[in-house]
Amino acid sequence: MERVCEELDEAKAEIEKLKVEYRNKAESSENFKKAYNEQLTKLKELSTKFNQQTQELNEKSEEASMAKQMYEELKCCLNEKESIIKHLKAANDKLRVDCNEKFRKWEEENRKQVLALDEANEKNMDQEQKIHFFKEEIEGLKRLLSVSKKKCLEAEKNAKASEELRQRDDMLVKSEEQYRRVEDQLKWKKEQFNHLEEAHEKLRNQFWTSKKEWEQEISTLLDKICALQSNLDSQTRISEGLQRQLQMCNQALAQEERQRKYLEIQLSESKTCFENVFSECQDAKSKIEHLNIQRDKEIAALRNSLSTKETIYKEADFRARKLEQENQELLMSLKELQEERIHGAGASSSLAKLRNKLKSLEHMHRDCSENLRAKEAQWSSQQEKLTSDLNDYMLKLESKDANIKELGLELEGCYSSIMQLKSQNEELKLRATKLEKDNQELQMSLEELQEEQIHESGASSLEGLQNKVESLEHMHRDCSSNLRDKEAEWSSQLEKLTGDLSDYRSKVESKDAVIKELSIELEGCYSSLVQLKLQSEEASLMVLVLKLGFSEAQLKLASEKDEMALQNKEREENISRLMNKLEMKSAALVKAQADIEEEREKVASLLRRVELLELIEQQQLLMQKELERHKEMLEESSKYQRQLKEQALQMESNLKARLEEACDDLDRANSELVKAQADSEKEREKVASLLRRVESFDLVEQQQLLMQKELEKLEEMLEESSKYQLHLKEQSLQMESNLKARLREACDALDRANSELYEKICEGSETEFELQIWKSIADRLKAELQENLEMRKSIEASLLAQIEVEETLKQEQDALIIALEEKDRMIDDFQRQIRSLDQEMKAREIETAGFARTEAVMAFESEKEIFLQTTKEKDRMLEKLQEEIEWLEHESLRRELEGSMLAQIVTERTFELEKSNLIQLIEEKEERVEDLQKLVRSLEQNFKSSMISFSSQLVQKQAEINLVHEAWEKIAIAEILAQLEIEEKKVMIMELEDDIHSIQQKLEFQEKSSSHSKQQALEIEAELEAKQLEVKKLTTEMETNWSNSEGLVNELESKNKNLVEEIAKLASERENLLGFIGDMCDGIDKFSCEDMQLTRSLERIMHTFDPYSPGNDLKRRDDDNPFNPNKENFSTHLSPTLKKFEAIPDERSPFREVNN
Repeated sequence: MERVCEELDEAKAEIEKLKVEYRNKAESSENFKKAYNEQLTKLKELSTKFNQQTQELNEKSEEASMAKQMYEELKCCLNEKESIIKHLKAANDKLRVDCNEKFRKWEEENRKQVLALDEANEKNMDQEQKIHFFKEEIEGLKRLLSVSKKKCLEAEKNAKASEELRQRDDMLVKSEEQYRRVEDQLKWKKEQFNHLEEAHEKLRNQFWTSKKEWEQEISTLLDKICALQSNLDSQTRISEGLQRQLQMCNQALAQEERQRKYLEIQLSESKTCFENVFSECQDAKSKIEHLNIQRDKEIAALRNSLSTKETIYKEADFRARKLEQENQELLMSLKELQEERIHGAGASSSLAKLRNKLKSLEHMHRDCSENLRAKEAQWSSQQEKLTSDLNDYMLKLESKDANIKELGLELEGCYSSIMQLKSQNEELKLRATKLEKDNQELQMSLEELQEEQIHESGASSLEGLQNKVESLEHMHRDCSSNLRDKEAEWSSQLEKLTGDLSDYRSKVESKDAVIKELSIELEGCYSSLVQLKLQSEEASLMVLVLKLGFSEAQLKLASEKDEMALQNKEREENISRLMNKLEMKSAALVKAQADIEEEREKVASLLRRVELLELIEQQQLLMQKELERHKEMLEESSKYQRQLKEQALQMESNLKARLEEACDDLDRANSELVKAQADSEKEREKVASLLRRVESFDLVEQQQLLMQKELEKLEEMLEESSKYQLHLKEQSLQMESNLKARLREACDALDRANSELYEKICEGSETEFELQIWKSIADRLKAELQENLEMRKSIEASLLAQIEVEETLKQEQDALIIALEEKDRMIDDFQRQIRSLDQEMKAREIETAGFARTEAVMAFESEKEIFLQTTKEKDRMLEKLQEEIEWLEHESLRRELEGSMLAQIVTERTFELEKSNLIQLIEEKEERVEDLQKLVRSLEQNFKSSMISFSSQLVQKQAEINLVHEAWEKIAIAEILAQLEIEEKKVMIMELEDDIHSIQQKLEFQEKSSSHSKQQALEIEAELEAKQLEVKKLTTEMETNWSNSEGLVNELESKNKNLVEEIAKLASERENLLGFIGDMCDGIDKFSCEDMQLTRSLERIMHTFDPYSPGNDLKRRDDDNPFNPNKENFSTHLSPTLKKFEAIPDERSPFREVNN
């Protein structure tokens, strides 16, 4: 008995040690709970962040849709502005024709005004010559009167001397008669002289008044001409300033085009960087997949280790049974000791055996702990590697974000340059308004001058000035219209630039979206890494659970009741695992429904976009008629490639959905762990209750002897139940192994599908690269066609310029012929004047004395010779002009022939080169298109075969899932039966320990729980059936959505391609317009140069036609004539376009008075 007491004391000490260990383990479990709660809070924070990111993505998608709407509105505005530009082009052409006609009219009017000025100068010269002639006649008459007086005095003297006496009376009578006659003649001549003086004074007064009026008119005209010249100079300065500004704008545009090209280069570089990043992401994905594969392998290894540990656990159970048998033997030996108290040596030997067995178990536990520590070290090293990889990816993403920010800054610089251009355009508009105001003021002043000078004699000169002012106004209007046209072109160019910038913005936004997607994928990688960490933690927790299991095994050695409780708990854990699997499957179905709803929303958004694009297509059907055949072939090839891209994207989306499902499975595993921890806590509570019972066991030892018989019966019942449980465990293990094998097969099938998808993506990228090559070739062809069109337009412009030059030459010929006819008329008028002068001279010769006849005749003969010389010189000049006109005609014909021949040769060569290039390119394109079609066919066949295999795998997996459901139902029924049996046995045990009332209460509670579990099982079966139906419906809906989305996406991509081509067309048209404007500016410069040449030729012609030029023979009469017309009217015929006056110091202006 003393030894038994010592052994009981030792057992109590061991029990106290176990209590201390239990308290330590409880503290560690509380620490684990705290860590787990912290992880839960972190997961909640991550979920909130994820929700925020999803909200931001939705907002950005809405912003993208708004940007697309703005882009469509800008396109509509561009189309409207293009129509306005076309109308402006037509109006500009009409204005050009009107301008040319008005220019011709103004030239004719200028010529008429020059002729009128010549005629007025000639009339003034004739009037001055007549006045000079009349003065000479008056002086001759005065001489005749003096001579007659002298003769009278001499006659009187002679009469007085010779016949002073005789003929005094007769002579007096005769003298009186002669005196009377002379007096009568004198009176008559005096009266004539008075009449002549009065006429002379009237003529002189008229001449002075007309001269004063002419001088006033000339001064006013000179002032007006000077003002107009100053206005013209200011306008020319303004136009030069505007031209400089236009040059600056052109330079700014060139800089902007360079910046745009630089941005395109940067965009291409960013594309390459993005492709590199995408490849790196794909590599990261492949690495993650490899890690997942390794994780699966490690999980399989862990499962194998668990199976081995289960076998070890079974061995421990077998050993525990052996120990129970030994306990029974010890009890028998205790009875024998009580009866005999002699055989103590046998009991000591049995205790030594028990101690040896406990030491062997402790050694096994130490080995297991060392193995777990080694595995934990491996997991930590793997986690460090993954964290280093993630840090590298984060650094790369930060560098790419910096590049994106730099691109944004460059875009802001482009916006600032555009604003500067807009401000310059506004300044040009303000200047144009100022010019219009100045023109209005000039018009008002001209109208006032017209009202004042209606009643004056210089109406013809005012009309000429009015015509000139009108010509200036017309030129100013043309300048203003040209400025407006240029402003419209600038505005159109600015709008196009804004459209390009909006396109670049959309591209940058799309790249931002792609980068965000990559960031989301990286976050997914982070989440997967977090999940891996959680799995590692779960593995550590599993290790701890295994340690607890070993401790529980030790406790089971101490008591049979502990073994029974642990077996019941393990069965409950299996049931909870199966329930968790069901919950996981139901969650997967819920997520599939959510994904399908998201896809429906995406399809609805795509349909909306399709409607918007259809509206755009209706506006662009007119533009699609001009497309050529090679573009259609390219579109077909691009469609094939897009279909392949869509298929690849769909496969990627399917894979992503599968990855999400895997993540959901991991989350479910985490929830299972939480539940396992809760179960472990419950088990610990039960262990505490058992420890309390062990304490009360000391009191009940005296009663054990009576209860041993009943316990033997119960042990037989327990052995039978344990055999049944072992059978159920074997069945569950077989089912688990089968499920694992099927899951492995499914994973292998997924890996194969992923590899096939990767191959198809590679093929799609190759086809995309070939498509880009084709697009570059098409762009080159477009550029060559545009160059050819520009060459044709330049040739047409040169031909038009030649035609205009010919027309101007013809006009000049007509003007010269008109001038010759007018000169002939002038010659006829001079001849008529000569004849009238001859007649007058004859009449005057009859009236005057005979000695004056000779002088008058000599004067008239000299004048006749002068007129004949002038007529001869004019005939010579006319002959020279005719020769020059013939030479000009020959040169113009020669130039036309040379230009036409050169143009024909150039056009023929260019067309031959274009034909050969186009034929070669078309042949190459046809070959490449055939190769692409072959590739597409092979890809389609591969895709069909993969789809067939995938569908067969899906069917197999569905069948396997059905089998799993059936097996699970069977297992659930068997476990429910086993639970009922266990509960009955528990009721039997509790009847021995507690009162009958407590036993009845527990039975009622167990019956309620069994009914509740049955109801749960029925509900789960109903939910499974409903979910199977929903899965079938979802599969059908997915197939229909798949077929519809393929067609819609194809249509959208074709429409996007059409839009891109139209944008390229608009850009080419803008370049053509700029070329046309440059050609117009060159033509205007040519016209200005030709105008200068024509003005110089007109100056020369006017100098040659001036009858009082310094080269004529009238220099002989310059010294004798006081009114020298050469000094009065020096050849100062100026250009009508230049309108500049030069002050000559030696000679005076034609309308100024002669200095006294």
